[in-house]
Amino acid sequence: MKMLDIAGKDLLRAMRSFAFVALGFAVPLLVSGIFYFAFGNVGAGGDGFDLPTIRVQVVNLDEGGPGFAAGQMLVQILTSEDLTSLFQVTQVDDPARARAAVDRQDADVAILIPADLTAALFDPGGRAAVELYQDPTQTLGPGIVKGLVQQFVDGFAGSKIVIEVARQQFGAHGQAVSDAAVQALAAQYGAWAADLGSSQQGGTTALVEVRPPAGAGESADLLTSIVSMIMAGMMVFFVFFSGATTVQTLLQEEEGGTLARLFTTPTPISAVLGGRILASLVTLVLQVVVLLVASALIFGIHWGQPLPLALTTLGLVLLAASFGLFLASMLRSTRQGGVVFGGVLTILGMVGMINIFTAGAPSTSRGTLDIISHLTPHGWAVDGYLRLLDGGGLGDVLLPVAVTLALAAAFFLVGLFRFRKRFA
Repeated sequence: MKMLDIAGKDLLRAMRSFAFVALGFAVPLLVSGIFYFAFGNVGAGGDGFDLPTIRVQVVNLDEGGPGFAAGQMLVQILTSEDLTSLFQVTQVDDPARARAAVDRQDADVAILIPADLTAALFDPGGRAAVELYQDPTQTLGPGIVKGLVQQFVDGFAGSKIVIEVARQQFGAHGQAVSDAAVQALAAQYGAWAADLGSSQQGGTTALVEVRPPAGAGESADLLTSIVSMIMAGMMVFFVFFSGATTVQTLLQEEEGGTLARLFTTPTPISAVLGGRILASLVTLVLQVVVLLVASALIFGIHWGQPLPLALTTLGLVLLAASFGLFLASMLRSTRQGGVVFGGVLTILGMVGMINIFTAGAPSTSRGTLDIISHLTPHGWAVDGYLRLLDGGGLGDVLLPVAVTLALAAAFFLVGLFRFRKRFA
């Protein structure tokens, strides 16, 4: 069949192309390998980053209240056994002395607890601020301290709401809340908030949350998690490039005149387009399979269960091929193709991978970034593989697979219509 002959010719040409072999196979593995060696010390012990001890000066001026002191609770959290390997806490009674220690670089950050911290907690209109004074040359250590203190302050901001609600509820029934009950409510809520934060963070400040792929079992560590996400993003990124460049041969043959000569033969347009699309699909399947197998062998990545992985890969291959057909149908020359493929695909690919490179962003920002990522076809493909790496099964990947297949159908129909109209 002529369609198979055309597909075989294009496939052979792709396999002989140095650019395809480099961008399709070598570069994704190389980029992931760079991250593997860059973060190699993370996985060496299996316990995370090797952070230096953060030297903290604490000035607790809080006067407290009968049976309760918010400032002392913050000091107890900072000096708890869970944080002794992270913080070296020194308590002083003079704010000027604590600031001077930071200025001399004898401390990384100073925490200044105001005298009215507890009083502000029980006063509906009261306000108090915990001051952080840090060494400007230090960023990570003070950032960790700030995150912990912010969580503490947010917890007591919530306790003010609890106290106010309790007063309103009791007042609606004609009863007053005693000072002892108010203090008990504040203490219980503050302890609950602190325990919740500690359980979420595993006893440390998890400013960067990277979840190891559950499918890898207990041996999965932070290094594997980082490399697996990078590998998923790089694979999707370069598969879309391959899908575009394999279809771009139509533009090259049109400019060279070989396509016009081909149409003078009894070869229908459907055979010409079908051969190119078939060659693109086979090329992309080969590329993805090689990258999946190579990354599993080299980096120890576990890509999940076979059926969900096959469906996710199918969605990626069809979407990348049809999107390449769609882009090529919009172009008039290979010169335009260089600009569009280099610009559009790069921007869409980076936006689609935004969740991978912003894994440590606050949850409020992650929601916005997730929406932005899913505005691109790349984002849905990346989402499917990230769900697999997180231990997801068939039900977890159905949504991204369904969306990728729907987008693939839409791009394919538009691209096919435009090319058939163009070559008619």
